Amino acid sequence: MADDQRNPAAQFQAVDELLTAWLKERRELLGKYTEIVVMLDASLDGSALTERQSSLCELRVDYCSAGHFEVFNELLNEAESFADGSEELAQQLMPDIGDTTEVILAYEEKYGSGEAYPETIKRDLSALG
Repeated sequence: MADDQRNPAAQFQAVDELLTAWLKERRELLGKYTEIVVMLDASLDGSALTERQSSLCELRVDYCSAGHFEVFNELLNEAESFADGSEELAQQLMPDIGDTTEVILAYEEKYGSGEAYPETIKRDLSALG
């Protein structure tokens, strides 16, 4: 996107497309999350739950990585080019993004391997949500 920084309209379009794709991924992620919550309430079999957990973990890590390394960086670049003070706000938000990333990665580390942990899954899903 380096070439887009010289042209504000092109940069804005590129960031808009990046955010649109990221939000689409978020909707898919929330759908998987909801499936798991519904399965827990319905007490369905463990193998289906494990499969959905694995899928959720994969999506969460992809979503988190994209947000942390792509979206946030592009928003910082855009803030710098417009010099409207939003760069300072973004820097203030970075610690919160880091905290969220830690929760996501801890969940993935615990459940991404296929282990069920039935005694803690509801609590962990709540923290993840």
